[in-house]
This record gives sequence, structure tokens and C-alpha cells, in this order.
Amino acid sequence: MNNMDLKQKAGAVIMMAMGMGTAHAQLQVSTNLTVQQLVTDVLVGSCVTVSNVTYNGTANPPAGNGRGSFNSINTNLGLGQGIILSSGNVQNIPGPASGFQSDFLGTGSDPDLVAIAGVGINDRSVLEFDFIPTGDTIRFRYVFASEEYPEWVCSFNDAFGFFLSGPGITGPYSNNSANIALIPGTTTPVTINNVNNGLNNNPNSPGCPAQNPQYYIDNGTGGQLVYDGMTVVLTATAVVQCGETYHIKLAIGDALDTAFDSGVFLEAGSFSSVPYVPEITPGPTIVGNIIYESCIELDIVFRRTSCNENEEDVVYLSYEGTAENGVDIVPPLPDEIVFGPGVSSITIPFEAPLDPDGPETFIINIAALDCNGNLATNSFEFIIDQLPDLQVTGTGGSILCGENITLTATAGGGLEPYGISWAPGGEDTPSISVSPTATTTYTVTVTDFCGSQVTLDYEVVLLPAPPLVMNIIGSADVLEGCGTGQYNIIRPSSTTGDLVITLTGSGTATQGEDYSLPPTVTIPAGQQNVIFNFNPFADQIIEGNETVTITGTYTNPCGQTVTASVTFTIIDVPPLVLEINNILSECSPDSAEIFVSATGGLQPYAYEWYNGATDPFIWVGLQNSGLAAVTVTDACGGSATIAATITIECEVEVPNVFTPNGDGINDFFVIAGLGNQENTVRIFNRWGQLILDAKNYQNNWAALNVPDGTYYYEVLVRNREAKTGHLTILRNRW
Repeated sequence: MNNMDLKQKAGAVIMMAMGMGTAHAQLQVSTNLTVQQLVTDVLVGSCVTVSNVTYNGTANPPAGNGRGSFNSINTNLGLGQGIILSSGNVQNIPGPASGFQSDFLGTGSDPDLVAIAGVGINDRSVLEFDFIPTGDTIRFRYVFASEEYPEWVCSFNDAFGFFLSGPGITGPYSNNSANIALIPGTTTPVTINNVNNGLNNNPNSPGCPAQNPQYYIDNGTGGQLVYDGMTVVLTATAVVQCGETYHIKLAIGDALDTAFDSGVFLEAGSFSSVPYVPEITPGPTIVGNIIYESCIELDIVFRRTSCNENEEDVVYLSYEGTAENGVDIVPPLPDEIVFGPGVSSITIPFEAPLDPDGPETFIINIAALDCNGNLATNSFEFIIDQLPDLQVTGTGGSILCGENITLTATAGGGLEPYGISWAPGGEDTPSISVSPTATTTYTVTVTDFCGSQVTLDYEVVLLPAPPLVMNIIGSADVLEGCGTGQYNIIRPSSTTGDLVITLTGSGTATQGEDYSLPPTVTIPAGQQNVIFNFNPFADQIIEGNETVTITGTYTNPCGQTVTASVTFTIIDVPPLVLEINNILSECSPDSAEIFVSATGGLQPYAYEWYNGATDPFIWVGLQNSGLAAVTVTDACGGSATIAATITIECEVEVPNVFTPNGDGINDFFVIAGLGNQENTVRIFNRWGQLILDAKNYQNNWAALNVPDGTYYYEVLVRNREAKTGHLTILRNRW
């Protein structure tokens, strides 16, 4: 039987099995075939001999819902016919994506699926068989789909695998098998977590971004397939040894729970070891079976996979699809390829030139004799598409004078590598650090490998300069000559180093006469503020209160100027003036008050009298004349002194006898009423000799060395009539 007859038989069996299905359904599913029929009559194609078919470990399993055959008509599945393995009831797969498949099979777990999913597995569906290939490669096409998409991405990782074991195969799974259901060009298994467009189809979802989205189809609005998401058509392939026996296990299961089912569709007749395979050499413009138009040369390799390469073989090629051989592929690929003896592969260079067309299909049909000498055909579909548009993204920003900002150009699309050029500056790196002194626009130009260019402007805005801050500490009223005001200058934010501030003064007060300011002050590096003193002068002029506005000015390196100011009031302090009352009184045993009155200066006043008293007044006796001095000091430290004159007019009485004998009684010549009056006292002996001549006599003469006897006195008191008379000195009394 030739390959064409085999395909026709497979199609007929499927259609008969689905005879009870709904004729108008676009996806028709049947569970009528035995597991042997599913493998030998549907799945397997050319150059493969199959034996020992089992399902979930049984050669003749009872009827079940986890397996079946399908016929797809005008759906987005990408496969026309084949078999289904599911963790749910395959009969519930046809229908719109708005439906929901969540069935319980109760078929248990599988250790290899556990190893892939990393969690427990339920509702397994495992189809296994042995096979002998007559070529050196085995391959088949499939689609994986699941209800776990898109809301359970990154959590419930339903898994499936194609576990191949046999000669030359080494892997981590049971029976030393290797999983060949891999993301193209990688060793990464195809799973929900490895192929998706992010959580809830958000490619930038936090913690769960898109993974290999080029292989994912969002089926959320699909009308023929219940699953919400699925892969594109993928190919499982492996290099094998001709004529050797291999074992493959096709398995799928629910992760963690038994809900939200998944399924894998395997194309009818695709499990084969066909003799000729076209392969495109991987490159920067080739992703899976997608060829991106570009300016670079590509290679397509036609490889002979038959076991016998000692004879000449001819392969006939034909081309279909919306792309045109010789226009979208240049130069045109040949109509036939001749493999000489010993030649296993032929490489043909080509280009996919840039053009404005959208995505186009390019199908290569191959016809050659298979391992049984029958005519075998195979088709390989490629997509020729434009590269994503070259683009560059990035943002500018705002800075303060002296700050840096990093501008980053993120290029995408086009064809790498990219050339980058910044203006102004001419840098060729993806990121630059700039510190403009004015608002500036920077332009980046990105050129891809094929010469396409795109530009992007970044505006870096220079923000207004942060303010200079000045404030008064304490009172804004400062006493002239004795007060100290304090003002604080705070550096603007983002400034560093020694900061020089220019000071100017204005107001009703005059600089140089009423106060003095330095032309500049400095806030040292590392210090945020400095406190300065303001000390107005004492000019001894009564001129009233005056104002002083101190203005600080700072200009940064970008030419931005900021100012701040504080205003003090200089309080005028008049001179300190004292008044005091004098005393003129007759001699009396009483006392009188002396009061000093102060004006000017700054209260409160402090008083200090000649006798240490500290009140504004004192009391003095009326027995002696003299002066009573007081010093008054104001709050500024200014002082003035004044003295009151005490004039006591007492009757002068001169004794005519005293007894200086040391008995403590009448031992001195005491003149009553003399007090502190200006006076002169003289004593004469009988011969007229002067024995005492005292100015301002203090009643302290004791007649020492003067014999007893009679003497004469003369007492002169200012402004009084002189008194004269005789005086007897009598020591032994009478």
C-alpha cells in the first residue's frame, strides 16, 4: 500500500467513526476507535512499523473519555484530522470558548508528567506504543490547548509530554526517556507556564510576563474550540537509528486539581520517518517556521533521512501559498533536487527581500520514493512576514541644575544589531548620562542591520532653581548699640560645596552709619545652613526706629538666580538722663527721702547708691550735710551717675569743759550741731598759743599732751556767726 492509500484509509476510518456526530459541526470528535486504531489507522504515517499499543497501561482499555479522533473543518486549530488526548471528556471539546470544560476522569497520576509540572498530576491520559523507523528521523505535528489559559498562567501548570526511549536516547524520565515536546530551538518543555501571553493575556503582568508568546494563540473568542488558549502547530522531532525499536509515551494530565482540562491534538499521518525534510538554518530572522523579510542571506537545507544513502535519489519540489517562489523567495528554489551517492544534505541559499506585503504562506511540497519504494509526499509550511517595525522607546525627564539624568534608548523590531547615535554629543551607547544647564532636547537615531532608521527626541527640562531660604531667629526688633539680631540662611536643595551668598541691605537705616553687612557670606561644604549676627551701631542720635532689609542672592552654574530676605527694625535708644532731689533742712533727728528719676536708655534700670542700696530711693538722716551719689545702669549697659546735696543747718553748741581721762565719759571735745558743716576749730592757751587748728573738725580732739587748765576756743562754721569762749580741761574732775 502506498502512502497516498494510507492517508485515504486514515481519513475514511475517521469519517466513519464520526458518523454519529453532528454534520454541521466544524470540529467533530469521536470516541469510537480503539486505541490500536487511533495509532495505526490515524496517527502513524510513512516508514514506521508500530506494535504494543496501550492506553493508561492497558492494551485493551475499556471505553473512555480521555481519548478520541477529530476532524477539523475551517477552524483555527491548524490541523485537519488526527487524535486527541485530554485530561477531560474529549466529546466536550467542540464548542465556543465561552463554554467551560472541567471533567473528572479519575485515571490517576503519571511520574513523568509530575516531573514536568513540578506538582501532583490527576486525570492522566497516556497512550504508548513501540515503533521501528526506516529513516533516521521521527517527527509528528501537534497542538496543545487548555482551559487553564489565560487566568491560571503561572499557577496551574497542566502538562503533557512525548517521552521517547530507545537506542541513542538519554533523558531524565522513566525508562531513560527524553521529552521531545519542546519549544522550537530549545530544550524547554511546552507547558502553560512556558508558552503564554502573560497572566490574563497581559504580556507585562507583574510577576508573570509573557513567555514565548509567538507560539501562543489567544482563543478567548473562538467559536469552534472550548479551550481558551492553545499553541500554534508545533513539530516534535528526534534523530533515531534505522531499523531499531523505540518506545514513545504520549501523555497529558491536570496539575494539582481535576478541573480546567487540557488537551493535545496530534495530526493524522504525521507520525512518520519520511525520507526527505527541508530545514531552514536558524538565524536572526527565523523564528520557528517564520521567515522574516530582511537584507541578509538565509539557507534552506534539504536533508535525506533514508537509511540507504549509497544510491542516487531525485526529490521533486512544488510550491504553494500566497508567497511567490522567485518573488518573495529569491533566487527561486528549484523544482527538483538530486542527491548523489553518499550525499545526505543539500543547502540552497536564498533571501526573503523586504516588501510591503503582509504575512504570506510558503508551502513546499516534496514528492519522492519512501523506504518501501512507494511515492511519498510531504508538505512543510512556512510563514514569510515583515519584521516588526523598527522602533525605539525612552523618555526624557526633569532635573535640577547640577543633577545628572540617564537617557536610555530601547530599540526593538527591525533587524539587529542596531547602530545608535545621540545628538548632541555623538555617543553610540544605548544609554547616556547628561547634565544640561538649560532645557535641552536630545535626539537618538537607531539604525538596524538593513539600514532602516528611526529617531526619538528626549526633552530634559531644567527645573526652576530650589529657593534660598532666610529666616529670623528670635525677635526682629534689635536695640541700637546693644542688641543682637540673628538670621539663618539655608542652602538651596541639590547644591553642594562652599556656597557663597551675596548680601545687600536696604531700608530706612543707612549701611555704614547704622549697621554694617559683609558683601558675601559662605555656607561651608557639607553644611546645610549658617546663622549670622546683626549688630546695629549706637550713633547717639535720637532719630526714631529704622528698618533694615537684608537680601541674600545666589546664582547657580546654570545662571538661575534665587533671592531671599529678612527685615529687622532697629529700636532707637535715647541717652540715659537722671534727676535727683537735694535736701536742705534744719538739724533734726528725723530722716528724709532722696529719689532718683531716670529717663532714656532702656528699661529696666539698675540702681547702685553710695551705700550699696539698690532701690530708686534712699532715706538719709538730717543731722549731717553731705552728698548722696547714685549710679543708674540701663538694660543696654549704659550708665549715668548723679549726687544729691544734703545741707543740714544745726545750732552749734560749744562745751566749756571736758574730761579726757579715758573713762569713756566726756573724753573728747565734742561740739554739738557741727555735723558735716564746713568748719574750722581753733584752741589757744592762755598765752595765746595755738594748740589746735582743725578744718572740718570731727569732734575727735582728746587734748593729748595738753595739761589741765583753761583754754580759749574759736569755732567758725560756714555761713554762721563765729563762736568764741573759754574751755576748761579737767582730767581729775572736781
